[in-house]
Amino acid sequence: MLWSIVCNPHCLFQCFLPDTSDARRRSREIDAMLKRDRRMPPVVITLEGSDRGGISTFLKQMRLINGKEYNHKEVLEFREVIYDNIIQGMGVLVQERKKLGIPLHNSTNEMHEMLFESLDWRVTLEPCTFQPYVEAIDSLWKDSGIQEAHRRRSNFKLYESVKYFFNNIHRIGQLNYLPYNQDILYACKVRENLGDHYFELRDSPFTVIKGSVMRYILPKLGKYLDIDTPIFYIIGSSDYDKIFCGDNCLIQSMNTFECLCNSKGLLNCPIILLFNKMDLLAEKIQTSDIRKHFPEFQGDPHRQEDVQEFLVQSFQKRKGNNSRNIFYHMTTAVDTENVRKVFESIKVDIITCILKDSQLL
Repeated sequence: MLWSIVCNPHCLFQCFLPDTSDARRRSREIDAMLKRDRRMPPVVITLEGSDRGGISTFLKQMRLINGKEYNHKEVLEFREVIYDNIIQGMGVLVQERKKLGIPLHNSTNEMHEMLFESLDWRVTLEPCTFQPYVEAIDSLWKDSGIQEAHRRRSNFKLYESVKYFFNNIHRIGQLNYLPYNQDILYACKVRENLGDHYFELRDSPFTVIKGSVMRYILPKLGKYLDIDTPIFYIIGSSDYDKIFCGDNCLIQSMNTFECLCNSKGLLNCPIILLFNKMDLLAEKIQTSDIRKHFPEFQGDPHRQEDVQEFLVQSFQKRKGNNSRNIFYHMTTAVDTENVRKVFESIKVDIITCILKDSQLL
């Protein structure tokens, strides 16, 4: 379900469901106008938000949606990343289970745990060296003790993607395994190169930049700032119970958003809030009460719509009194069709804002 939002002095955060026929008509008109005026530079999109919010996944989706598949060398690199995510993820769960004093259900899994305690992390894993861990991973993941440690993962750092990989361990453990696109979307690189990305979407040119807006983006955008650079601000919606460096991750995200809204150099830039990880949010609200971390929450803590509304209102309060354009969407970055629909919808809004400001519309 797509939600869109627009903020202006007379109407703060008015929710609406888009008229798809009208949106298609507007999209065709904008595409035709862009074809007539080839002088228009690429739309520069800035991706902002916490590193845990799903920025890298969103960039990978944009690449795949625009038809740029990963070559064989890149697929092999992602295979190594996936192996590393799995091994390190299970190692973290084994370590944290012991710290939390959670007993194993199956005592034979104590031998399996020893594999991850004695692992040489410097070893580069290949299919033949990864395969011996498959049985141990499968057995440990089915153990209620490891499951309980995973349920308490908000207390320690763990990639959310490990659950997906553990559930697909027998496919991933095959000697001829090559990652699917979906596997690549879940893969988490420790130091991922998130440089500039250029692509076209139905003849509309876009340049995507990821980085710190205040320290990096402003000087880099240069001449593009006069066309009201759109900013995608990605929020890890399921991070309401996570603590990083002593602070709540969602509050950290709100604080950064507030700085973004009040930055004088960005007052004319429309902001698109992407409340990401809706799939994880739906799962988490069943076991983690948001009221423990946000006592001001009113509503049913197990009802996703109530939690979504609270998230929107919380960011609304940080916006202040400025009259900038703000849009929002609920997204799941690993869901290709969801991202495709969201991006098509907000593309129309972005280009409409730019053309209006450029007096082309």
